Amino acid sequence: MLNHLLILLLSLYPLTTQETNKKNIVISLERTACYGTCPIYKIEIYTDNSGVYYGERFVTKIGKYNFKLTTHEISNILTKANEIGFYKMRNEYSDAISDLPTTYIYIKDKRIKDYFGAPEELKELEKLIDEITQENLNL
Repeated sequence: MLNHLLILLLSLYPLTTQETNKKNIVISLERTACYGTCPIYKIEIYTDNSGVYYGERFVTKIGKYNFKLTTHEISNILTKANEIGFYKMRNEYSDAISDLPTTYIYIKDKRIKDYFGAPEELKELEKLIDEITQENLNL
């Protein structure tokens, strides 16, 4: 019986892996907590132009919301990333300061931790992702 269950589970594994690979994250933005009322949420945008917004605290929408972006909107984000040299920026911007929220931004294979001291161009890219997402979520 145990062998049959193991074979069944192993036979399902490739199907699950294939389904997951069809929808990879292209862009992600996450804002974390501070000691005050900093918005806490995460945005994930996938290769099929779909997106998921997870609102946790101090945001207009709490919970999980799906949205769809146009190819043009995703292209705007990726173009902005290229223009500001996103892929050549440091992987982390921080300092020995407490009580600031952290923003994690991920585009394709590059992830940056933005806690303190990030270039203004990176902040503008984060803002662009927020604006496009909020527009599609009707916030």
